[in-house]
Amino acid sequence: MTAPTFFTPAPWHRAGHRSIAAGVGISRVTICELYSWGDCSEADANEALITAAPDLFAAAEAAAAVLAKGRWRLDSPDPEAVALCKLLRALDLARGVMLAPGRPAS
Repeated sequence: MTAPTFFTPAPWHRAGHRSIAAGVGISRVTICELYSWGDCSEADANEALITAAPDLFAAAEAAAAVLAKGRWRLDSPDPEAVALCKLLRALDLARGVMLAPGRPAS
């Protein structure tokens, strides 16, 4: 499994107040900007999560690949099958893939 080519390549980093970017200098690309009203703790947490997104995606792909070797049935109640199903669903959402009606939701 490989990362989709439509993502801005990692690493992503905080690039100033509430701005997340990839690259540096003239090759810097802004990924997103966050806004908050009042307490900034929620925006800080969102910023940390978005910055970690490429690493989380890669970790989910690696974990799904390991779990898939067990040939778990996606409708099984076994914890490994449930985890695999959740990982596959999250990866589909990250890729912008419409979830198939047959794919169990987490």
